Amino acid sequence: MLLRRSVGGWLLLLAVSTAGLSALVGAVPKWPAGLLSWAAGILLWPDLHTASRRPIAILAAIGGLGLILGAALGQRPDWAMLLSANTALIALLVSVSFLRLISTPEPTGETALPSGPRALTATLCGVHLFGAIINLSTIFIVGDRMAASGRLSRVQALVLTRGFSTAAFWSPFFAAMAAALTYAPGARVGTLFMLGAPLAVLALVVTYREVMRLSPNGFLGYPMRYESLWLPCLLAILVLTVHSIYPALSVVGLITLISPVLTVLVLALRGGTESRPMRRHVSARLPLMVGEVSLFLAAGVMAAGLKSVFMSLGEWLPFHHFGGIEAAATFLILTTLSVMGVHPLIGIAAAGTVLAPTVTDANLLALVFLASWALGAVINPISGLNLAFQARYDIAGTTLMRWHLPYVIKMSAAVTALLLAYGSLWAV
Repeated sequence: MLLRRSVGGWLLLLAVSTAGLSALVGAVPKWPAGLLSWAAGILLWPDLHTASRRPIAILAAIGGLGLILGAALGQRPDWAMLLSANTALIALLVSVSFLRLISTPEPTGETALPSGPRALTATLCGVHLFGAIINLSTIFIVGDRMAASGRLSRVQALVLTRGFSTAAFWSPFFAAMAAALTYAPGARVGTLFMLGAPLAVLALVVTYREVMRLSPNGFLGYPMRYESLWLPCLLAILVLTVHSIYPALSVVGLITLISPVLTVLVLALRGGTESRPMRRHVSARLPLMVGEVSLFLAAGVMAAGLKSVFMSLGEWLPFHHFGGIEAAATFLILTTLSVMGVHPLIGIAAAGTVLAPTVTDANLLALVFLASWALGAVINPISGLNLAFQARYDIAGTTLMRWHLPYVIKMSAAVTALLLAYGSLWAV
């Protein structure tokens, strides 16, 4: 079992390397990374939680039926898409996981938890900034310190989940950004940042005001120390600088290749045997990502099946033009699907496949995807965020949904207004 998991981890590392090269060098095909990802997913399948297997199998079955139906209607399957549709998402997710080895939200050393408005601000912003770079592990590092007897209060749960998920509005290190760039090809990271960052700020302000109202006796936060943020910030600056100089280079590809390399360099500079934590991470930590890897692979199969069906239908399209109204409608549909338990990635893969022929401004569609992921992650009871949160802190998914619903309604109104304004004033 240990050997199988270790091999699966090394296959994922090889997939990261080949996917990064493919994203940066057009001559390198995508299929090797897809093949390696599939091999890792199949090898690690026995470790997948039973509850996760059913939705993944349903996605793959939908895609398979779509491919069969499309073939019956004379449409040749897109084998390249079937094999490697979400390879960039998988590679980004795996690559960024290495950053937790060199950058974590370490406490200040205080024994007591800080309280009050300043503690709330520090915890909310800290979870947001660290989560934007090193992803889900931030929640557990902060949450475990804040939890009393393994339990979190309602306001602590709101701060952790929303502080983390709102990074999906803008962070290039999130799988949400990779999904947006995959299913809205041509979108620009700089434009998405300028559109998404204000939404993230608004979401944090809404959360701050709600927590202050719900905790009149004071919020118990995390003794956040921000010194270790300089490394991920350096990475972000490095990636965005290189991309601005060479805009043809993929941001996702740059992050995918630079993250592990930067981790190795920093570990070497800190002294010790830098290869030991890297090997441990590859052999022990990467195999634990089988749930995300399997979901992304199955969503790629579904997208290939849907493409086959819709291509065989000829001229039929849900919209003949994709502007602000259509973007707002798509966002509301995707968010509603998340409330119903559909993972944001599934809706994004389906919408991107179906809407591709009608889109003239990829940034507008990508913004829809980022916003639907940022809000869907907290409202969806079976999202990766909520499932991990339920397992760790014993808070039911339906309870989290009830707590987050007013927030999602408020933010949906703001997102809808921005989509309508952008579609009317700036979209090309």
